[in-house]
Amino acid sequence: SRKQEIRSSKIELESKLQRDYEQNRPNWEKAMGLFNDNSLALYAEPGSLIINTTASGYKFGVDIQKSGSEGVGKMKIFCYDLMLVDLMKERKGIDFLFHDSGIYDGVDSRQRALALEHAHKQAVSKGFQYICSLNSDMIPVDDFHDGFSLDEFVRLRLKDQDPADSVLGFHFEINEKPKPKKK
Repeated sequence: SRKQEIRSSKIELESKLQRDYEQNRPNWEKAMGLFNDNSLALYAEPGSLIINTTASGYKFGVDIQKSGSEGVGKMKIFCYDLMLVDLMKERKGIDFLFHDSGIYDGVDSRQRALALEHAHKQAVSKGFQYICSLNSDMIPVDDFHDGFSLDEFVRLRLKDQDPADSVLGFHFEINEKPKPKKK
């Protein structure tokens, strides 16, 4: 009888999951559309946000053509994050997205330029702030479209030559003197 109860509960949960999935169709269709738009801004063909149900619950996935490379994998995350901030701004009032430079590691400089330009367009049109940290050698200056200058959006430049240009205002000195050996 215990096995029968478990089977019955499982069928009931799967039924609730399917009902929830259908009731939330407008929400997940919007999320899929936003993801597709973001990926289309970076690539010739739109990517896909995939939302399915399984016996163990919801299953999410993303797909973009040529997704075998590390750079495209990072851009999947980028597109997903832009979709999330758009949805969360509407629902929860979250109005910023921060990416560390790692999101651009392994990404072709043309794709980096497209991503930064797209993030700017989205932030302006959707009313959120896009913040990212980049090393100066990662800025794709030659790949930006005419009229786009990242410099006008830079709020802080950090350098390592002078303590005044560092995050906390001081540098750690590395003592290069060899330590005496114990006898």
